[in-house]
Amino acid sequence: MATDDKSMTLGEHLTELRRRVIICLVATGVAFFAVFAVFFAFKKQTLALLIAPVTRHFQQSEFVLRTLEPFEGFMVMTKLSLIAAAVLVSPVIVHQIWAFVSPGLKDDELRWGKPILASGVVLFAGGVALCYFMVVPAVFTFFLRVNTDMGVDPAWSLDRFVHTELMMLVGFGLAFELPLVITFLGLIGLVTPELLTRNRKYAILLITIGSAVLTPDASGITMLIMAVPLCVLYEASIVVVKIIYSRRRRRALAG
Repeated sequence: MATDDKSMTLGEHLTELRRRVIICLVATGVAFFAVFAVFFAFKKQTLALLIAPVTRHFQQSEFVLRTLEPFEGFMVMTKLSLIAAAVLVSPVIVHQIWAFVSPGLKDDELRWGKPILASGVVLFAGGVALCYFMVVPAVFTFFLRVNTDMGVDPAWSLDRFVHTELMMLVGFGLAFELPLVITFLGLIGLVTPELLTRNRKYAILLITIGSAVLTPDASGITMLIMAVPLCVLYEASIVVVKIIYSRRRRRALAG
């Protein structure tokens, strides 16, 4: 912020918040129109990229997408552009959030803040990549096989297919932010290493249930693809929170 955080009035805080929000909205708007222009210019290539995880396993005649409404294709491009723009502009949004809250943080919180935010970008990208290359093919191939085994000609709606895939990609990306959330809670003192260790079995149970709900594949393979990395990330979170508390204790003893 431009002035010392402790000396700012409520009105000044709200003015600063409004300025940060406007910057985020303008950045998102510019990114949206730029992305939409690119996607619209390369419509076939964009769609081919989206369906590539599925079409690798089927012939073109076995996998057909249809539009059921006159504006469906255009609306799909709009939805896709909005999500892509939000992802692309996320570093700007994160920076604005950090710039707004950082003056009110303690030195210990500031020290860990930037590494946590940077790791969040990596974790989100890792979750999206895992979903795109492993989960999407497994899930859609399974349901496509179910349809063909029933003797039904699978001709899916473009909007529903893209919507389902995007929700899976974003869902995996957000799920992989679990260590970020746990580390932040540990940083502000809401969770301790002992609490996380003591409740490990419940965390694993919740991760397993959540993975089963988000990956409706009867084989259970996609559930494991999601659950195993999340369990590993949970253990990594415990290690990070232990490091945070260990350093705090050493500083307290030294002080």
